Amino acid sequence: MSRPENLPQFVACQQTVLRLYHTLDHSDYTAASTCFTPDGCWERGGVPLNGQQQILESLRKRPATLFTRHYVSNFLVLEHRGTTAKAAFSLTVYRLDKGEPATLPVAGTMPAMLADVICELTCNDSGDWLIQQLGVQITFVKDE
Repeated sequence: MSRPENLPQFVACQQTVLRLYHTLDHSDYTAASTCFTPDGCWERGGVPLNGQQQILESLRKRPATLFTRHYVSNFLVLEHRGTTAKAAFSLTVYRLDKGEPATLPVAGTMPAMLADVICELTCNDSGDWLIQQLGVQITFVKDE
């Protein structure tokens, strides 16, 4: 996907992924679930979540005091064919839950994990790129 005419699709795919993690970090779980196709699948914590409703139900179980920041890097579109694309990226997660709302700035926190992610996206009839499949392979975790 290195041709200049593919740049808008690249940006749209990347924006969908960034929107997912931004809404997740700001506890907007409804918006996070709509980053997926209606039948999209997110392998989260080793458990496949199928469809927007199951994804939303899982996210709503997160503790209200959980504070996270997800950082996407090394984003690469591996394949692009018309209305489908496959991307890979690295995901760094910072996580804190002390049973009470976090006070900013959070001091002394190290990344909780680093993961390699493969993401399949599809463009719907409205021109929106949505996640069809999101697979996460944890590569590093913080020592406890």
